[in-house]
Amino acid sequence: MPSNNPPPGLMLRALFQSGPALLGIVGTAAFFILWEVVARLEFVNPALLPPPSRVVAAAYELVVSGELMRHLAASIWRALLGFLFGSVTGIAVGIATARMPVFRHMSDPLLQMFRAIPSIAFVPLAIFWFGIGETSKVFLIAWGVFFPIWVNTFLGVRDCNPLLMRAASTLGAGRLQMLWSVILPGALPLILAGLRISLAVALVLLVAAELAGATAGVGYFIQISAQVFRVDQMFVGLLTLGLLGFCADLLFVTAVQLLFPWYGAESRAARR
Repeated sequence: MPSNNPPPGLMLRALFQSGPALLGIVGTAAFFILWEVVARLEFVNPALLPPPSRVVAAAYELVVSGELMRHLAASIWRALLGFLFGSVTGIAVGIATARMPVFRHMSDPLLQMFRAIPSIAFVPLAIFWFGIGETSKVFLIAWGVFFPIWVNTFLGVRDCNPLLMRAASTLGAGRLQMLWSVILPGALPLILAGLRISLAVALVLLVAAELAGATAGVGYFIQISAQVFRVDQMFVGLLTLGLLGFCADLLFVTAVQLLFPWYGAESRAARR
């Protein structure tokens, strides 16, 4: 009697046609199932690699008690402030260095020198200057976020199509109108790329600053969990950081599509 079940090849083809979101869910589920199996069968010491079910149980306790939300709120606030300060400064300096040759030649040696210094190296100095309060952490995040955005903004503004600029000038566009209507839209892809890269940089520096000295935050929570050998809680903190980074990137992409619906429209249409 013939079977009514579709052949495996047809099922696999339907899975691929269902979209990247479903494939991402399947891949993520497979990863956590494999992790659970490896931990349960004790291929690795469960004290060092607890199964996901145990991590979920620890996360549930931390959420119910409000402790995880307190640390997460502190980290989000610091990352947001540092990212905003670094972004605004990076875009402003990028425009200035691209449009003002004298300023660019004067500032370029210093900017390139400071860019070569790893931002994490400033952690002790920031604590020495500002203490272990919020200012040192916001400063570190803003410092690290500044350089990728500055470089991308500089390149985008510098390499703006000269034909478009000449056409706008012929039509009577002034300096500010030229900048706002021609140069910045032309530089937008590189600026957005710099902003997206800096989201990950902000999280790295956030954890570094919180590990060095804090009384709240996800990085601080991971450090405290390590001191009492709560590996399950350490994984809760690590997965929280991963989820935070994923959500931040998703929100960024969504905001870009809402604010600039024409940006990337051709590539999205080609993938359909």
